[in-house]
Amino acid sequence: MTPAVPAEIVDAIERNCRLSFHGVFARDFDYRKMAEEFVSEARCGEQIELLQRMLPIDLRGRRLLEIGSGYGMSVATCRRRFGIEAFGVEPGEQFHGTYATSLEILGSLGLPAAAIVQGSGESLPFDDGDFDVVYSSNVLEHVQDPARVVAEAIRVLRPGGFLCFVVPNYGSWWEGHYGVLFPPHCPEWVFKILVRLLGRDASFVDTLHFLTYGGLRRLLAPHQEQLRVLTFGQEIWVERLRSLDFSEWASLGALKRLVRWVHRAGLVRPVIWIGQRLHWETPFILVAEKVGGGDARSA
Repeated sequence: MTPAVPAEIVDAIERNCRLSFHGVFARDFDYRKMAEEFVSEARCGEQIELLQRMLPIDLRGRRLLEIGSGYGMSVATCRRRFGIEAFGVEPGEQFHGTYATSLEILGSLGLPAAAIVQGSGESLPFDDGDFDVVYSSNVLEHVQDPARVVAEAIRVLRPGGFLCFVVPNYGSWWEGHYGVLFPPHCPEWVFKILVRLLGRDASFVDTLHFLTYGGLRRLLAPHQEQLRVLTFGQEIWVERLRSLDFSEWASLGALKRLVRWVHRAGLVRPVIWIGQRLHWETPFILVAEKVGGGDARSA
């Protein structure tokens, strides 16, 4: 956890998490740990390092917009550790206190409040071509209109800029919000039954878009002349599955235990072979370049 973030802010985030996710997680869920992870510079640093790895440009000195900046720690980490001119947009509506708390965090770290603005991904309060990179992590499944968010992200990108969306895959075997296994392409109504059988609040399911590989392709289809898709991140999934080299933030500890079982059972190679063909990778790490012409190619 970043020492510069005051304990009272972490206390407020813990309270907000309990309000936002009451009934979603298991009864013994550690909300304090969750709050500390939200302000962890190490966690945000890992995410930005992965973003840098996925992009063919150096992020230092670039203008970056994060759609759904949450408590603002990724924006702060971009500015403090990576020399990125980062901005965030956060509605602060679905999850309690995110926008107001993000301004407190920026202030506690000596960063300008203007780095994060209140708004929605469906109507970004920025000019056309304003950013070199538009980034979003585990947000697209929560927005009101994913297609509109994608269109807005493309609008505010400059030609030659890059879009990177990290998105849970509902064609995979893992649902990260509840931290449970579920059948690929499981209908929402079936998933709600499974959630209730686990004693969890199924109403949270209604706030999610069950995005899959095919669904993402359909979201991108209207923009095929503007975007050149570089990857959906399948290579990262394969690497993590083979090496077990991924951190255990949030519910990923439970996922890593399942992957260890796959290793012990000698199933890594067949799971990868089948998973690559059926698109079991999760999350998607969609990376695309805005080309602005009519000769865009699709991955």
